[in-house]
Amino acid sequence: MLRSGVLAAVFALGLLGVAPSARAAPIEVRVVVVTAFEIGEDVGDKPGEFQAWASVLPQRLAFPAGARDLRYDPATHVLAINTGMGTNRAATAVMALGADPRFDLRHAYWLVAAIAGVNPNAASVGSAAWIGSVIDTDYGYEIDSREIPAGWPTGRIPLGRTRPYETPAPTDDDGAIFPLNAALRDWAFGLTKDVVLADTPSLQAQRAPYVGEPEALQPPRVMVGDEVTGQTFWHGTLMNQYAERWTAYWTGGTGRFVMTAMEDSGVVRAVQTLQKLGRADTARVLVLRTGANYSAPPPGVDAATSLAQENSGLSAMPAALAAAYAVGRPVVDALSANWSRYQAAIPGSAAKP
Repeated sequence: MLRSGVLAAVFALGLLGVAPSARAAPIEVRVVVVTAFEIGEDVGDKPGEFQAWASVLPQRLAFPAGARDLRYDPATHVLAINTGMGTNRAATAVMALGADPRFDLRHAYWLVAAIAGVNPNAASVGSAAWIGSVIDTDYGYEIDSREIPAGWPTGRIPLGRTRPYETPAPTDDDGAIFPLNAALRDWAFGLTKDVVLADTPSLQAQRAPYVGEPEALQPPRVMVGDEVTGQTFWHGTLMNQYAERWTAYWTGGTGRFVMTAMEDSGVVRAVQTLQKLGRADTARVLVLRTGANYSAPPPGVDAATSLAQENSGLSAMPAALAAAYAVGRPVVDALSANWSRYQAAIPGSAAKP
């Protein structure tokens, strides 16, 4: 019965003039917008990172490998994915998307548009940063801080080294630092540096306690910087100092820790793997992170108290969500609208696929 049923189906396809192996041509995607979390529905309720993009991408495409279905606009060829939170979910969802035969992602640009913790020594909540390097804080050795030798500033040690920040930093290990295309990053920054980000009374009140920290007291702005990433949502002055020094260590002193987030080493690693398979291009990855909370408390507030306050709801999340869309959207529009140019030539550089 099974064999005859299969033969009948093949015969029916032949009558319809459809070859059994015929498949629709894959959808050419120009930009993939990568978000990590959403709160409720795709549209129409309290927003997470996905909602603003879903609101302008009319088609829903089934995607069981992600946190929710994809959204797509056939007019602009822009696709949005919601991966779920954390490095592991982001990596697996992006790999699944890259392997999906429905899509042609060989020339696609990837834009992570998501919220983050912001370093009060570098910027204020509500600000947006185009990221130059993603530095992984999970990748390495660790000794509990109560057991580290006297004089050590931290119990975290780079792989292949015997003490914190031992020089020279490893140069043959791509598990800790993921440099992005600086020319593309700078192009995106140039396009958006004058975007006006809302400065609300709520943001002003959140900035006010950071007396003596001038960067934390500035109104929100668009900037460039570097990101530390890892599975743990950390908080506190000492952890913040570690993130600053870890960034300087891996960038040879040229980088500056501005944002801290979770997913991006997983996203970039997945795209690197897809590039090896001929399905993506790592030179086309952009990361935009926006400050939803400070990564360290203001003077006079201990880390545990500050973290408990953030656990009740990230203090600047509405502003950060708005900034991610306001700053990301012009870049997405420019890439999509100028596809005849940017399909072959990456903006800001002469690099080609």
